Amino acid sequence: MKRHRRPSALILFARIVLLAMLGWAIAPFAPLFAATDSTHAADASLQAEALVSHLDAGDAAAAAQDLAAIKKWWAKDKNDVKQRSLDLALEIDSQIAALSLAMLSGKMDEASSQAGNLRFSVINLQDGAYADNSGKSQMTLSTYILKLREAGNLAKKQEWVEAGQRVKQLQQQWLSVEGDVVSQSQRVYNDTERDLVMLDGYLSNPDQRALAAPVIDRLIEGLAPLADAKYSWWDAALIPIREGMEGLLVVGALLMYAKRAGSMPARRWVVGGSVTGLLASIAAGFAVVLLLSSSAFGHNNLLINGWTGVCASVMLLYVSYWLHRHSDTKRFNRLLAERSTRALSGGHMFSLALLSFFAIVREGLETVIFLIGMSGKMSAMELVAGIAAGFLVLTAVAFVIVKAGSRLPIRPFFLGSSLIVFYLCFKFMGSGIHSLQMAGVLPSTVNETLPDFSTLSLYPSWYSTLPQLVFLACGCAAVVWSLLKSKRRREVPVS
Repeated sequence: MKRHRRPSALILFARIVLLAMLGWAIAPFAPLFAATDSTHAADASLQAEALVSHLDAGDAAAAAQDLAAIKKWWAKDKNDVKQRSLDLALEIDSQIAALSLAMLSGKMDEASSQAGNLRFSVINLQDGAYADNSGKSQMTLSTYILKLREAGNLAKKQEWVEAGQRVKQLQQQWLSVEGDVVSQSQRVYNDTERDLVMLDGYLSNPDQRALAAPVIDRLIEGLAPLADAKYSWWDAALIPIREGMEGLLVVGALLMYAKRAGSMPARRWVVGGSVTGLLASIAAGFAVVLLLSSSAFGHNNLLINGWTGVCASVMLLYVSYWLHRHSDTKRFNRLLAERSTRALSGGHMFSLALLSFFAIVREGLETVIFLIGMSGKMSAMELVAGIAAGFLVLTAVAFVIVKAGSRLPIRPFFLGSSLIVFYLCFKFMGSGIHSLQMAGVLPSTVNETLPDFSTLSLYPSWYSTLPQLVFLACGCAAVVWSLLKSKRRREVPVS
């Protein structure tokens, strides 16, 4: 009989070392696996989906059973969710309470809306698309790309309803990963936001659904190279520089005008509006970090960006016309003579403050949210250094704009400012309406015959293109009217 040889001490030692190395390698991921299993989010997601379906169908009895099952899940796993994210736990808690009250009161429309919110929160829990108790997002860009692939597979299988629901979830979860994208490529960021709205439009229109799959492939192709991003202080610096430049152009033009008009009160109003907008943006950032979850703020952030963009655009249209109108040296000198050192009425000064506030808030909120998204991906020292460097660059640019503008002759200064302000007016309107489409306020319709150039906020939708065409027509009409008036004045004989 053949005897089995015992392994030598050297082999046993090697096995122990290999096991120890394997344990060391997977140890950092063990809490993630345990936490994912402990919340049973996948089961709760299916239950929330059933709840929404039954409420939409008007089956109150089945919806009540679904809600009872969700409450049972929440009672069991609430503490585990709190350990991962107190913000998300409070969000789900309040949604369940509001849903229970709506169903008890027989308000089925409100119950359906609350059930949709609850479903999205549970999906965020399942996907890791939330800020944990350390302020870090659990959803990576790689996970987001995986979700895009799943939506693409659904579209290729022609499961249109499911694909549409997945895309709407991805639109709202975009907030969790957009900071990863914008810090590396502004072009990919703009294209992704455009394509997410186009996807929703394609999937909502039975005649265009076949166009959805190629758009998803294009999204994945653009995002995939950015998935393994490494960040430095310079990435943090680029965010305020990129986002703040357009707001700075608006404020710079207003400051130059106030300086040319010799109105110190007007300059104070512009600075006051800008500072108020900056403080409001910082306060919103603290609210997101301390009081809300990122997913809860995401929808409101789109609404704020949308409405402030539209309001600022309308005001900028008037400012552009005013600057063009006063590009005539004689007219501007007459204005100064009429109003002496005041140069502007109180109503006009308040309008300047409001416009500067809108311009700063619109860009400031984006900056704050992007920086929060990056906060967990670099050291606090690097983040602070990057933010400081970014604002130093903006301050230097603002100084150059004001100094250079004050030395230009009146006519080139006003004409140049008018063109810059009109460009921003055109762009803010397009991007504002696009944000409202992302938020679901306006339909995400797509028309292939319309121009598509996201850098200028040109999107293939009549909802954004039509107002831009109206603005363009107003601008052309103002220029033609100004030329005709100048021609008439030259033709009038001097007595």
